[in-house]
Amino acid sequence: MDFGKVFGRAWEITWRWKMLWVLGFLAALGQGSGGGPQANYSLTGDEFNQFDYRLGESAEQFFLALSGVILILICVFLIIAIALWVISVIARGGLIAGVLQVEEDGETSFGKAWSAGVRKFWTLFGLGILAAIPLILLLIIGGIILFSGIFVGIGLMDVGEAAGITTMVLVSIICGGFLCCGLFILVIILEQIRIYGERAAIIENLGWIDAFVRGWEVLKDNLGATIIFWLIFFALGIVIFGISFVIVLAFAAPLFGLFLVSEPGLWLLGPICIGGLLGTIIYALIRSIIVAFTSATWTLAYREMTAPEHPDLDNLELIEGEAA
Repeated sequence: MDFGKVFGRAWEITWRWKMLWVLGFLAALGQGSGGGPQANYSLTGDEFNQFDYRLGESAEQFFLALSGVILILICVFLIIAIALWVISVIARGGLIAGVLQVEEDGETSFGKAWSAGVRKFWTLFGLGILAAIPLILLLIIGGIILFSGIFVGIGLMDVGEAAGITTMVLVSIICGGFLCCGLFILVIILEQIRIYGERAAIIENLGWIDAFVRGWEVLKDNLGATIIFWLIFFALGIVIFGISFVIVLAFAAPLFGLFLVSEPGLWLLGPICIGGLLGTIIYALIRSIIVAFTSATWTLAYREMTAPEHPDLDNLELIEGEAA
């Protein structure tokens, strides 16, 4: 496989079809700290007055009312989190479909890519569930072994305190070490199966179980190439982190300068808000491009791995050039 050509083609598609950036932003909503839902709530004096005096003077009434508010906030948070996760799954499918449409038809649009993601939502949802089951089982097994060792250690304390403590410490270290290592390796493997499985579901129109099996087959048959892609992405991640750090410093340095040379006051809120807004916009833009580029790379790599009969990337570039 020509890795340089795959990355080059992925970047060309990502840069030319900027609607993929929108899908990249939406896909990032369900990926950890990159765009997960956040809920912020603060209580002011008015709220306390409403709870404490209007609802009743007793502490029991106050905490009952406060518990109701917290429960409502949790429900709102869950609804928002589920909605963003659904959008993220559809957008991931749309990114794959968008790149596929460019490669096969020479064009794409947000509507066409998004519709393809909607049609395959339940398949992608099923893939995510299948990828999570082994992790859940490993956690359950590790927890059973850990607690069993602790109970054995407690039982041995009747014989000797040192023996019981030593047993509990050894079981905790061994079980924790194996569990952490096992989870780390398993997460990487299942994540890659999911990546390939999602492409199998959309490119080969497979169901969620067949797509999961197909993802495992592609990973097993192309393990070396997959590792190389991971290493390249790791190196790119370091470079992008360095660039992002420089950008953050560029925005933070003037603000620190203002704090050092001027008296603190409410007027500082203006520069802080503007700087924070600009930084957030730039971060979201960079992350959106990264997600779109990464997805495009894996999609092109999957096509190269599974369909050597497809036209090569040079011919595809000529086709797209003629279509333009």
